[in-house]
Amino acid sequence: MCKSRYLKIFLVLVVSVTLILTFSLVGCKEEAAPAEEAEEAAPAEEAKVITIGYSLWTMEFTFFQNLEKGVRDACSDLGYEYIMIDQNSDPTKMVQDMNSLVGQGVTGMVSTPVDPGAIGPAVEAARDAGIPVVCADIGKSGPVNALIISDNFKGGQLAAEYINELMKDDPDNTLKVGCGNLNPQWTYARQRGEGFVAKSEELGYEVASNIVVETPSAEGGFDTMQQIMSAAPDIVGAFFCSGREAVGAANAVEAAGEDIIVVGYNGDPEELQAIEDGVLAATILQQPYVIGYMAVEILKEIIEEGAEYEDDEVLAPVELVTPDNLDKIAAELEKKRGIPAY
Repeated sequence: MCKSRYLKIFLVLVVSVTLILTFSLVGCKEEAAPAEEAEEAAPAEEAKVITIGYSLWTMEFTFFQNLEKGVRDACSDLGYEYIMIDQNSDPTKMVQDMNSLVGQGVTGMVSTPVDPGAIGPAVEAARDAGIPVVCADIGKSGPVNALIISDNFKGGQLAAEYINELMKDDPDNTLKVGCGNLNPQWTYARQRGEGFVAKSEELGYEVASNIVVETPSAEGGFDTMQQIMSAAPDIVGAFFCSGREAVGAANAVEAAGEDIIVVGYNGDPEELQAIEDGVLAATILQQPYVIGYMAVEILKEIIEEGAEYEDDEVLAPVELVTPDNLDKIAAELEKKRGIPAY
């Protein structure tokens, strides 16, 4: 009996130990399963790095510095890598730089071309490599995706309207104005003069002298204004289609002791200072920072969202700056750019 009882106890113990070991092994196998499955799962794809290349006319002038900051800030905000190459106002270097960006394998390209007519082959090379190209201001040629450009025609109209606002009730208003225009190759910038002429004539004014500023500088503006005053001594106002030239023109009027309203275009620091000093009557403010930022936003739409842009023109707003709103606009520009407006 004792042996039989001990045998039963022994058998119970053996069965119990076996069950315990079995459940332990099953538990270990179930716990290990997720790790095994993780090993079998395909590794997650790394996020694609997007790099934007920018070929810029020059960093010499404030306008282009603000354009570049807009492109750079947009890239930073969107988490993009950024490469900028300065053309140094050299059309040959511009083409070489754009081809270099293609060779570096950028994802998208922004160009502010010193010579819009010369970028065609470089644009085509970029597009053939699957790189979308957006021009930020100046102009375009070749199969660009888009051009972001100021509403230049509207800006010229605003200049004519402001001269009329100041002169419409003046008994000495001769209804004659002058224009310091731009070279023909700057097709889009030339729209400033076209808008000015169209609106002036609509308002009953004669554009008595319309001369191209051959040297794009304050000195060139000074000389051209002297030519305009000589050709049409009885004008009451003049519009100069670029900033430094407008300041030079206003200084020529002051030096001659004449009472002629001069309006510029760009919103350069020199212009804003000249308005504060009472030398320049007004300017049409472009927003280069906004243009640069918009260029990258459009590239984002193309690269990440599959948006279709093909030879599109996107207008950026312009604004009239006068002594009345100078302080307000200067404060807004300083906040946006991080540096004083002038």
